Amino acid sequence: MAEAILGSLLLKIGAILAPEVAKSLWSLTTEEVSLLTSVENEMTQMKAELEMMMAFIKDVDRVSESNERTAGWVKQVREVAYEAEDIIDGFTYFLEGRKKSGLLNCLAKSRNIHAWHDIATQLNGMKNKIKNISEMKDRYDVKGLGEGSSATDSRDAQLHHEDPCLFFQEDSDLVGMESSKRELIDWLMDGKEERIKISVCGMGGLGKTTLAAQVYKSEVTKQHFECRAWITVSSTYNTYKINDILKRIIKYLLVEKKEPEPHGIDTMDRRRLAEMLHQLLEQKRYLIVFDDVWSADVWAEIRLLFPDNKCQSRVMFTTRNQEIADSLASPSRIFDLKPLQYDQGWELFSKITFRGDRGGVCPPYLENSANAIVKKCDGLPLAVVTLGGVLYSKHLVSEWNTVINNLDGMLTSNPQLGKISNILMISYYDLPHHLKNCFLYCSAFPEDYLIRRRRIIRSWVAEGFVEQRKEVTVEEVAEQYLNELVHRSMLQIAKKNEWGRVKKCRMHDIVREVAISISKKINFCMALEEQPSTGVRRLSLAKVNNTIQEELDKMSHLRSLLMFATDDLLSCSFNRKASMKFKLLRVLDLENAPIDIIPDAVGDLFNLRYLGLRRTKVKVLPKRLKRLQNLQTLDLAYSDVKEIPNGVTKLPNLRHLILHNFEFVDDIKILVSMKTKTKHTWTFKKLQTLKGISSNSEVVRRVGDLTPLRSFAIAEVRESDGTELCASIKKMRFLHNLSIQSADGGEAPLKLENLDPPLKLEKLTLRGCLQGMLPRWFNSLTNLKGLSLVSSGLKEDPLLSLKSLPNLVWLSLFEAYDGEDLCFQAGVFPSLKELWLTKLSHLNQITIEEGAMQSLKEFYLWKCKELKTLPQGIECLTTLQVLIIREMAEELLERMRGEQAVDRQKISHIPIVKHIDESWNTESFS
Repeated sequence: MAEAILGSLLLKIGAILAPEVAKSLWSLTTEEVSLLTSVENEMTQMKAELEMMMAFIKDVDRVSESNERTAGWVKQVREVAYEAEDIIDGFTYFLEGRKKSGLLNCLAKSRNIHAWHDIATQLNGMKNKIKNISEMKDRYDVKGLGEGSSATDSRDAQLHHEDPCLFFQEDSDLVGMESSKRELIDWLMDGKEERIKISVCGMGGLGKTTLAAQVYKSEVTKQHFECRAWITVSSTYNTYKINDILKRIIKYLLVEKKEPEPHGIDTMDRRRLAEMLHQLLEQKRYLIVFDDVWSADVWAEIRLLFPDNKCQSRVMFTTRNQEIADSLASPSRIFDLKPLQYDQGWELFSKITFRGDRGGVCPPYLENSANAIVKKCDGLPLAVVTLGGVLYSKHLVSEWNTVINNLDGMLTSNPQLGKISNILMISYYDLPHHLKNCFLYCSAFPEDYLIRRRRIIRSWVAEGFVEQRKEVTVEEVAEQYLNELVHRSMLQIAKKNEWGRVKKCRMHDIVREVAISISKKINFCMALEEQPSTGVRRLSLAKVNNTIQEELDKMSHLRSLLMFATDDLLSCSFNRKASMKFKLLRVLDLENAPIDIIPDAVGDLFNLRYLGLRRTKVKVLPKRLKRLQNLQTLDLAYSDVKEIPNGVTKLPNLRHLILHNFEFVDDIKILVSMKTKTKHTWTFKKLQTLKGISSNSEVVRRVGDLTPLRSFAIAEVRESDGTELCASIKKMRFLHNLSIQSADGGEAPLKLENLDPPLKLEKLTLRGCLQGMLPRWFNSLTNLKGLSLVSSGLKEDPLLSLKSLPNLVWLSLFEAYDGEDLCFQAGVFPSLKELWLTKLSHLNQITIEEGAMQSLKEFYLWKCKELKTLPQGIECLTTLQVLIIREMAEELLERMRGEQAVDRQKISHIPIVKHIDESWNTESFS
């Protein structure tokens, strides 16, 4: 645990000692130069001592769990590392003030000399303290683990670069549960008309959520139930969360129907929410899953809101508590999940540990060790998967035996933790130090919270957890960290994007419990639900009241503050007095918290790297925001801010500026952008993300200077902007994601024929008229994976230009083509998995030649009302899993209705075929 803190501290010291920092200090006096040299020497010596300590602490950290003497020494190391971090951050604060001040008067210079002396004295004292602690190790014979350590050396660790979708294969998730899955599906579909409640019960780590999720997302379940929602309740449930639960259910049901959430849902009272829920479920066959239930009261509070409409609806609960399971369902509908049999445990362990090139087969020389590991897991899938993640990268018998010995030692010294927790502790200790920090940081999010990839990555970077490497950005390194945590089963993939990249992740509830216990012990992170330590470094808030405000005022060591919305926050503003205390704060993440004011004092948080105001009620940003010279991420997406404030464009370290909002107009997702005053000076040098800026002649010229951009979204582009915009985009050679929307909500023309798109472009969205045909440069987009064309006004079949895109995975044509026929030629789009054809008002024929789209899984055909027959050749799409038809011609539907219908045989191979009418009533054809 101390190892992670030391590792983070060494990264910070390395950044301070970088040559460019010293060069940036202009106009130093002779005495200041001398003192700066002294400070650098003290810091260099301190860094060397810490590195020596780091080499030893990795082994000692685990021993401290069972050795009182070692535990005392590790605690001192941890505390001195925190003290040193405060001094280093304070030094950074002083440097920032020194750089801003420029030429000083005599009094200011005198104060600076005193400050330099003070910093040098503090560093000297800290260096001596670190040296004394290091010597104490030998004096009191503090023992490490020696040569047998299985912990991964952070300098030699090779992060896995596999496609993250390989980390959790669906078949391995369900090893040993196939029969349970079939039985549970039978219970859901037993034909009884009344609403039935089902409980899935079992101890933690047994796979209740995995089983329920596999049943929930199975094709037969999707087909059977018109409405579905999955809600995690968690152990922190109490009455005030009922409104939150109702909102989540409503949002889930609307997402299933691909409808936008109603305006103002976050401020609706319970009566209005209840009415909306009843409307959604009335006369519908629904399945609602309540995962991880710790109290039967949650169902008692809301059961009357779920109509027993005699439509064969089902409600399913998962719980660790047998009494709760008994109270929620009848005895015949309680599913007691059992541990895996040994051979099932072996199969799961082999699939996780020996995946990839080894084909899931254990090599003979490891069989004895593997056998011992599987037996120790007692049939608990979470234990099997976690240890498999630890052992995947280990190939020596000695390494495996070390893991076994460490586990035996943990079980002996910490029997009260239980087997699962001890196994998770082993997995934690095996992490290299940079992953330990990142892992613990995730425990700041609420239980079962879906954590966005970009959000967590940018937070890690802001905290200084991510090392810089040549040829790649720190964000790319951080994504490798995320993939490694997924690979080790410390985080779970909750959602992937269209081409298999992690989009959202979550922590298993038991994994989070272990992470929280470690975080509290070392003051790393804490959720303010109980009396907090004033020395805590990171704080997560679920609600705010006067008592909490008073506690916040005492927390001067905070590096991260995260707020999560509840009903108690509706009228809350970020506390001015508290914000002035947080001089060392690096991350202020208020996403979804319905606060409406950010005080000017936030502009004094010199250390702030991440400011997240996404989905808040904030309308105006502080005038002093321009002082945040270290700010890396400013996330204003879906907030009420309408204009980029003066000074933001002058922030030299800004890497991500997210401004966008969206609104739906006639089913079209319109980008709502933010304006900037053209007189603002632009000094961005590191900007990688600029999303949601409004176009004007000055903006389209200036964005050409943003050569590091990876993601760029611009709206309100006029036809006259086209030439300059194309010239600017040509300079963005690192661009991966590009979105351009013309003026008037995408109705105006886009003049893009001169565009020379970057070679690395992977995702492209164009909203606006392309004047009849696709530009010639479309043929060059060989790396493109996602393409959306909206209101393009194409007269020529766009597939003639797009057919040369071999890596396209996702394609959407929305009011994009005015022609009458589309032809998917043989061999076209070999990688395409998802296809949307929407509101192509003149389309009356689609031809799919044999060999086209051989990977297609989902096909959405919406509001093409002149199309009277199914696509010719749809039977050739042998990989197709889902066909959703919405508001189409009655003639087309009649050709599918009934077993003897003309086109029924063409779609018989597709598991899910549905029609959705204007009222969102569904009709199944499969």
